[in-house]
Amino acid sequence: PKTPPPPVAMERKQADYSNLDERYTIQGERYQGQQYSHIYYTRLHHMRTLLHALVPSRKPHLPVTTVLGLEEGKDCVLVGTLYKHMKLKPSILDEYSKERSAIPLVKPHNFMHSDDNLILEDESGRVALAGAIPPAAYVTGVVVALHGKETSAGNFLVEDVMEAGLPPQTVLPSINEDKYVVFVSGLSVGSSTFNPLQFQLLIDHITGHLGDENEQAIASKIVRVVVAGNSVHIAPRFLNGQTVAAKDQPRIAEPIKELDIMLTQVKLFYPFPSKFASLTAPFSVVDLDVIYFLCSWWRHYL
Repeated sequence: PKTPPPPVAMERKQADYSNLDERYTIQGERYQGQQYSHIYYTRLHHMRTLLHALVPSRKPHLPVTTVLGLEEGKDCVLVGTLYKHMKLKPSILDEYSKERSAIPLVKPHNFMHSDDNLILEDESGRVALAGAIPPAAYVTGVVVALHGKETSAGNFLVEDVMEAGLPPQTVLPSINEDKYVVFVSGLSVGSSTFNPLQFQLLIDHITGHLGDENEQAIASKIVRVVVAGNSVHIAPRFLNGQTVAAKDQPRIAEPIKELDIMLTQVKLFYPFPSKFASLTAPFSVVDLDVIYFLCSWWRHYL
């Protein structure tokens, strides 16, 4: 019989990676009741300059004023920070009531509600918004310029919304070959819907254990794996604010341990199939960083 040709050795692609986490590290500081007001003030101060520059070209006939300077029925441009009042937003008072109530509160699927409304605030005050600015399209903290007028009810009737847009983008170098970053979410390890076989197939694909040469060639171009969001599932009864009994604590840690074991196959995998023989440490820290955030402890909806 004819001897099959030897497998072609494949080399995993490389990609430069700079960890910029240090900019967010708090060193030598302790919490002493600090609030976030200075962040909002600084953001408004810088964004106001950009938005004021848009007014001459977009609304040249309108004056720019503050919340305190509004006049009923007079068209103007108002610059400020949006605050979204959400009826279903979690509150510590609601949690306290839930603990003391004999009737359990209904847990919403998300925090959106038809009664949500927007408020614009600046250094001089705040005003409720109405008109052409749907609450579902915005979140708290966005700085905008609004064309409209104050109504007899004390609201600001919005006719047009002006946004500063994106900042200047950094020019990225072009590459002549394909390189891939794998994003994975919704694993829900520990839930009834979690399928270990599917997760293992994913790992086998990333590590080059699945498919023919074409599929393994694609796997060799994976340079990063990011597992982000809803990675583990903790039973809701353990997240009700009550103290967890000692006998139940291992149940909480079990999904996290299982996820760690699965991801270890990717992070610390050394022996590769013969077709990847040229890779001595394909998933070392330099070659392939596995960054994962266990975010399923709480689900956040805007």
